[in-house]
Amino acid sequence: MGLAVPTAVMVATGRAAKAGILICGGEAFEKARKVDTVVLDKTGTVTEGKPSVTDADVADDVLARIAAVERMSEHPLAAVVVLYADARSLPRLEATSFETVPGRGASAVVEGRKVAVGNSPFLESLGVATSAGAAQAATFATAGKTPLLSAEDGKLTAVIGVADRIRPTSRDAIARLRKEGLKVILLTGDREATARAIAAQAGIDDVIAGVLPQGKVDVIRRLQAEGRVVAMAGDGINDAPALAQADVGLAMGTGAEITTEAADITLMRADLSAVAAALELSRQTMRIMKQNLFWAFLYNLIGIPVAAAGLLSPVIASAAMALSSVSVVTNSLRLRRVRLP
Repeated sequence: MGLAVPTAVMVATGRAAKAGILICGGEAFEKARKVDTVVLDKTGTVTEGKPSVTDADVADDVLARIAAVERMSEHPLAAVVVLYADARSLPRLEATSFETVPGRGASAVVEGRKVAVGNSPFLESLGVATSAGAAQAATFATAGKTPLLSAEDGKLTAVIGVADRIRPTSRDAIARLRKEGLKVILLTGDREATARAIAAQAGIDDVIAGVLPQGKVDVIRRLQAEGRVVAMAGDGINDAPALAQADVGLAMGTGAEITTEAADITLMRADLSAVAAALELSRQTMRIMKQNLFWAFLYNLIGIPVAAAGLLSPVIASAAMALSSVSVVTNSLRLRRVRLP
């Protein structure tokens, strides 16, 4: 009986590692088996996490000032704008008085001008009228692009389109999750139209958009309050609190280190098929554990009374105990042959 659970966990952990899935012990298997809802971050999880500037009808001097602000930001899209500006060999300007609002945008003083870059709500919170760029931003969003707006001294100066393609394996992996009866939700800080466009490409019906990093934790808590067992997959620093809150946190190993530390399962494969594989392996592992316990109990249930009645010789009893251990180990080794997505 002492071998029933640890043997199955050991074999399953090794099988998972061969598939690029690192699992933190038997408790993760137990929790993953009960998952009925999978929440997916967008950037770097459903998408490739390699966004690029696709539309930028903006003067070089304005773009140089935008890049000066973005160079001080840690947001992934900020780095994309900086790379785009550097590719155009624009001068590197100095930014001071830098301020940022996570998930919204950033501002700084560049060449004596107050420059702000971010989404519409961020600029509007600074008193910037964004109506002139609303139509362009909506067009970008409908096409699955993220619109970045910029302003100088309270006036809108540019609307930049940034796009990130979905991973080639995302649609098939999501279809498999849904086929298993799991509810799949796309959770992102992007605006609703952009998120819906990406979700449609990936085959996701449920979308929760415009969510700040702390808001992701609140979404997970709300789903749990509804009685759902939630798995959350993400790769960014902002995803770490939500991964820790989820019943099962799955970190894309290509993302931030803090994300992997907060997760129960780390996916070294940069695609969502590993999420389906991890959940499938957890179900198979728990099934093997139950079978092991059944056989262990059966041997003892039959053997102990017979031995106590003096009807079982020591030699046969020893053989039966050895056979029970061999049965448990052999059954656990079946996990090595489990086919994963």
